Amino acid sequence: MRKILISIGLLILTLLIVAGTFFFIYVRPFMTKMKTTNTIQYDPQLTLVISGGGNTGILVSDSVVLVIDTKMNDAAEALSKTVHDLAGKKPIIVVNTHIHTDHTSGNKFYEGQTIIAGGNYDKDFWIKECGDKGVPTVWLKDSMTLKIGDETVTIINLPWSAHTQSDVFVYLQNRKMLFGGDVILNSQAPAMFSRYKADGYGYLKAFDYVEQRFDINKVVPGHGPVGGKEVIDNYKDFFIDMKLAALDPSRKKELINKYKDYGQIPFLMSPAAAESWFEEHKSPAANH
Repeated sequence: MRKILISIGLLILTLLIVAGTFFFIYVRPFMTKMKTTNTIQYDPQLTLVISGGGNTGILVSDSVVLVIDTKMNDAAEALSKTVHDLAGKKPIIVVNTHIHTDHTSGNKFYEGQTIIAGGNYDKDFWIKECGDKGVPTVWLKDSMTLKIGDETVTIINLPWSAHTQSDVFVYLQNRKMLFGGDVILNSQAPAMFSRYKADGYGYLKAFDYVEQRFDINKVVPGHGPVGGKEVIDNYKDFFIDMKLAALDPSRKKELINKYKDYGQIPFLMSPAAAESWFEEHKSPAANH
């Protein structure tokens, strides 16, 4: 019995050491990077706040303020103070690109305002994932167009799954700028979780869809630096390569290693995890 207890103790200790090493090498640096924000005054009306959770846009007009994603933790509270200072007594419209809490935790600071999210979620699922504060007030099934000052804003809910079952794009027509949420990342591996119906083929379909529908000069990804249309093209190449790696084992190592510099957490958000998704789903679902 004593030998068994010692063996169990050693096993637990080993697991704790492995978990701790994994946390300090991968998770902690990743989360620390996410907490650091960078504010870009893109033009007099548009402010971009990068990181602190998902990337955020703040568009100010004489009559309303638009906020795209509300961040998490301290960054969410700091963002809300900035937004409320800019808004004064003007109404605020919040758009959530998807349900994940690094993009929605700040919703609680906008109680009483309009909050728009994709309509493929239901309210109960949202509350279970995000809590009952700052629940969306508008569930967008298709698309809508808003006039914010001199800008025409198109908000689209994807009817198919990509990063989640209800991803939203926001396009600023005059600026030719697309906010891609986590369907479009810049140099970061995706989180493809079955709980949210992540679908690699849905990503590929989404890339083609936005490039065909919109004239895009600037892309604000869900995470990573702002860039041009090449941000979409590069991410599309990533998914094509991971699909190819799943179909051609002889090239798997080469194609995964091609993206070794992408931000990632092994087994959870990594090129290998994306390749594994395609390996498990050799053919697209019927709706793709």
